[in-house]
Amino acid sequence: MSEFNRLFNSFFKTKTKNFYIIILFQLIAALVITFFSYFNVANWQITRNTENNGAGFVPEWLLIFGILAFLLISFILIYTPIHSERYNRSQTWRLAAISDGQFYLANVLSTFVVFIYFIVLEIIPAIVLAFLAYFIDKPFQQGFHELLQAIHPSFDTRVFFIVIGTIMLAILSCFFLYFIISFLNFASQAIIDFVPANVNGAITKILHIFIICILIWFFFEINSIFIGNVLFSLITKMDFRIDYYSELPFAVLANTISDAILLFLNIFLINHFFEASEQNK
Repeated sequence: MSEFNRLFNSFFKTKTKNFYIIILFQLIAALVITFFSYFNVANWQITRNTENNGAGFVPEWLLIFGILAFLLISFILIYTPIHSERYNRSQTWRLAAISDGQFYLANVLSTFVVFIYFIVLEIIPAIVLAFLAYFIDKPFQQGFHELLQAIHPSFDTRVFFIVIGTIMLAILSCFFLYFIISFLNFASQAIIDFVPANVNGAITKILHIFIICILIWFFFEINSIFIGNVLFSLITKMDFRIDYYSELPFAVLANTISDAILLFLNIFLINHFFEASEQNK
């Protein structure tokens, strides 16, 4: 377990080493965009942009930062699992005194924690800007009070379970993305390894892409048949009498089963068919 924790920490530090710089540049970029949308600069004179929607400078800075945060979070969600695949292929990283299956689990879990950590880093400056806007911008303060009055918080078990279910579905969807990327990488590379070494490199790459497309089609066909026919019919026959507000429990269950199957397949492939390469350090 200590080796697993050490490897997990190494993954985490490596994957997050540029996050602080990214957040800093994001803050600066949002400030610059806000400045040039809020003011006109001409002949070394700075004048207020009359076409501005009337929002205060700090609230607009917060808005631009939020838009950039959404774009960056979406990018990190896609980039981190793809980038993490190079560690699975790295001969240097695979020298860790741990089984291949545990190595893969450490890599996947660190990728998820890194994604959550990046979201937290995005939230902190947003909260600081929101507090700043609240204390120096009267319209923002008034709008915030009106929002609180309009919400009228009240405990509702229906809403509570929908929120919990949505969070669970979001987490399971993240892992599904990680697992499907690894599965396509492991399975396609395992098949390519059987191709003779004297085959042209361009042909090998085309074949690799073709195999990935076939695997994507095959997996989603099987997944659709299993979820749409087998799982749904099983739940209907058992008659659990669950209140399906928005079919959320069914989606959570289907994602859980899909994640478990993909995790099993990925551990099996990395243990038996996916070898490390000297090219990936």
